[in-house]
Amino acid sequence: MKRLFVAVTIACLGTILVSVSAHAARNLAVDDKGNLFVADTDSILKFTPDGKRSTFASGLNDANDMAFDDKGNLFVRDGNTIFKFTPEGVKSTFASGIVPETYDPYHVAEVFTGLALDRSGNLFVAEHVSGSILKFTPDGKKSTFASGVSPYKMAVDGAGNLFVTQDVSSNLFVTRDVSPSIFKFTPEGKKSTLASGVSPDKMAVDGAGNLFAADGNTIFKFTPDGKKNTFATGINPGDLVFDRAGNLFVTDPGSDSILKFTPDGKKSTFATGISYPGDLVFDRAGNLFVSGSGLIFKFRPDGTRNTLVSDRVSPDKQWEYHSAGRERIVKAGTSQTVLDLSEGLPDLENAKIVWAPDSKRFALNYKLPCKHCTYDTIAFYQLRDDKWVALRSLVDERSERGQLAQLAKDHLPKSAHERRIWRSQPTHDLLKVREWIDANTAILYAYSQWFVGGDQGDLEANFLFTLKFDADGNWKIVKTHQMSDKEIEKKDAGEDVSGSGQTTEQEGLSADASFREADRQLNEVYNALRGRLSPPERDRLRKEQLAWINRRNAAAQVAKGNAEGNPTHAGDGDVTKMTLARAAELEKRLKKAK
Repeated sequence: MKRLFVAVTIACLGTILVSVSAHAARNLAVDDKGNLFVADTDSILKFTPDGKRSTFASGLNDANDMAFDDKGNLFVRDGNTIFKFTPEGVKSTFASGIVPETYDPYHVAEVFTGLALDRSGNLFVAEHVSGSILKFTPDGKKSTFASGVSPYKMAVDGAGNLFVTQDVSSNLFVTRDVSPSIFKFTPEGKKSTLASGVSPDKMAVDGAGNLFAADGNTIFKFTPDGKKNTFATGINPGDLVFDRAGNLFVTDPGSDSILKFTPDGKKSTFATGISYPGDLVFDRAGNLFVSGSGLIFKFRPDGTRNTLVSDRVSPDKQWEYHSAGRERIVKAGTSQTVLDLSEGLPDLENAKIVWAPDSKRFALNYKLPCKHCTYDTIAFYQLRDDKWVALRSLVDERSERGQLAQLAKDHLPKSAHERRIWRSQPTHDLLKVREWIDANTAILYAYSQWFVGGDQGDLEANFLFTLKFDADGNWKIVKTHQMSDKEIEKKDAGEDVSGSGQTTEQEGLSADASFREADRQLNEVYNALRGRLSPPERDRLRKEQLAWINRRNAAAQVAKGNAEGNPTHAGDGDVTKMTLARAAELEKRLKKAK
């Protein structure tokens, strides 16, 4: 693959915007000291009670499901592995899962689907593929607690533990997604069917041992003796959690709110204006934490709201970027929309916001729709007279993107021009704001890729531009610098500069034609399926796909022992087959979606 990297420095006259990646929280947990832990795909973030943020752990692939034991050890499900972190952050592999070849010939299935701890420190693990529940004692001894249940979600007892659902009898409840039902296991492992025809995604147990299960638009209540009642209906329940007073808190993504139910069933709205609220967790002080739209919100016992540090919050903490279905800017701490981004821009599912240091401007890196290629571009906004306005129209952005693309072409090898590759569109064309030097200077990254074929391979052009904006939003390139091969290698080693545009692309990949074609097929069916899903379903699909990519990379490493996970070198085209299998799987789901 031919590569060219040109660095350009960009400055702005009164219009500055900064690009920051926004991360969506995968799970929440609180330790005994009141520290909040957030599973964020490849890392775990830690927030102290006073809001200070740090990275507790990194180097993960698909962090999810977290639980603390009484000694302060944190257990994290990461794909098909469960890691244990001591309070000091020391990491060890607690359990790893291997799916039999007959179940999963391409090693893409997810083994573990849930964690739960009881008051004795025993860890229960739902092993979905083998249809069993594993039990790990505090000293790490492993045994099969139950089999033949196809477990998915779990709830274990443990009064006062805020990150696992529990009941005082130490019974383990397991949902089964093969045949909708809830099974009940005593501490001795005795199994009984608590309910049939119910397939809840979330469960919670109150202090009296009543099990609450969210299924569809209904919350069911099961008494300790197995009696079933409809506790609430007509809502879209997400996560469930109890406070110490026995009040049930429920996220309702359909209304962007958090509902509160008193022990006698009285319903009230606890909070609104949280786009697609996700996980809920209480700390011992009674503070409620909730994830939503890539933000973490904190509600004090009196109901006052605060937003923890996030890339989506403006530096002055006056504005918040909310996504998940309806992309908008809201006044911090309220549900008041001040700018609806979804009205003037195309699909913003994976858009990244970039705040200016003075919080009066921002850039939005997003993708333009394209069937067989990827176009990434930028929208700029500025606060004028207390109103957010667009600095440039979509037509302007396309024109400017064309100018930058032409500049990229001008710097490609002469042989590329002789082959007349410009008659067709590039397979990948990207513009995005990366950083801002000061209030008037911003760095913009531009990347273009063309598939030429033959011994020429792919052609790439990489640029960093320094742009200058006037008050009206017009820009000017003020500096261009071509980097040496050594500088490029150093840059690539330190950070990604290519910025994979497709959700399923593998950055830095130098694949052969068969893999590239398989990956193209996967990209096409993935995007088609995504277009037929609701915003919450699209978000779940995106997370699922990212987890699958991590497993594909791991498979490539195992196949060849290649630390970089390069599918080109994977033995016997295993990764290409794996990619085709994933494409076929999504194709089946696409047909059902139609």
